Amino acid sequence: MPESGLFITIDKKETLDLYVHSGVYGELRSPEFKEVSNRSMHYAALADAASARKGDHVFFFNDRSIIYGGQIEGSTKYGSFIINGPNSPLGRKANAEICWNECSRKMYKETEDFGVFTTSKNATKCQPYLIKFSDELGLKGYGIESDRLYSELSMRYNYPLPSNAIQRKSFCTITPGETQILLELLRSGQVMIDRPKDIVPLYDPLFFNPSMGISHLSQAKSKYHHDAMLIANPSLLPKNLHPRTAAICRKVPLTPFKPSNMDLADLCYYTDDSLADGTIPNTIIEMDWKLTDSKKLMKLVKHIEWLQKVVPNEYKEISYNVFAPGFKNNVRGKIPKEYRSIIHLISYGL
Repeated sequence: MPESGLFITIDKKETLDLYVHSGVYGELRSPEFKEVSNRSMHYAALADAASARKGDHVFFFNDRSIIYGGQIEGSTKYGSFIINGPNSPLGRKANAEICWNECSRKMYKETEDFGVFTTSKNATKCQPYLIKFSDELGLKGYGIESDRLYSELSMRYNYPLPSNAIQRKSFCTITPGETQILLELLRSGQVMIDRPKDIVPLYDPLFFNPSMGISHLSQAKSKYHHDAMLIANPSLLPKNLHPRTAAICRKVPLTPFKPSNMDLADLCYYTDDSLADGTIPNTIIEMDWKLTDSKKLMKLVKHIEWLQKVVPNEYKEISYNVFAPGFKNNVRGKIPKEYRSIIHLISYGL
């Protein structure tokens, strides 16, 4: 089974020390005491964590350094993340208790809602979802200068990868190819963490299981909710789109290097039959949660045109899919003739 990774940006060294030492990470999000607005980014943040599976590697980026955390604990079949308390719709549905509470840290101020705190900028935050990891490689806390990774990537590949495209994001998935390069480099790294002063215990974590989500994609409240739930629970997908033992990545750049607005694939699978050392996906899925016009289709066509240049001998071996509840009239007719045999339009119905 290919091993992918999670690439997480941490601003403060003391927070990095705490998470690496404790084997836990929780992104700060605004609490959601009611239903989530379809404009909220609540589920967009969850979708990266929903991609995590047992054995995936966790890497932290801090002040031009990359530090190893460990490997994800949980399930290999569905999203390996923890529901941390009732401050999210999933948490209330699961009657989840707070198992990790950073309110007591000096940098935060507690509120009357358990597990909710204010930051130094007076923003109200909580940590509704966590990932848990442990070290089986003896690399916990080892780090390298980030330039070593980017120098290696630039020498091997002339195209962007998720770790290149993390700007303005705090969290992304990275390909098996990037993961293996990082592990090789970290074996010659050095310890870069200290024992933290603030130790926050973790109590009886409640890991996600599919019963906590939705039973059909028509129940999704937004595009973000739709994507997070199907990534967390692949049984919502038709069998031919199940990842099985593949590594999962989302928002993967499939584009030439550009100053901004890189074209990102919604969901990618990487199998043992790796392409370009595991940096090119074996399956690409563009997803929509409403009746789809040609926009998603043309995005996929752009991916194919680019891959045709990058892996000219293998691009036809990749599975290209658009997955949606349905398609508007004549969408199929807009597929360029040369790609009609390799593009699959898959409808699940409302």
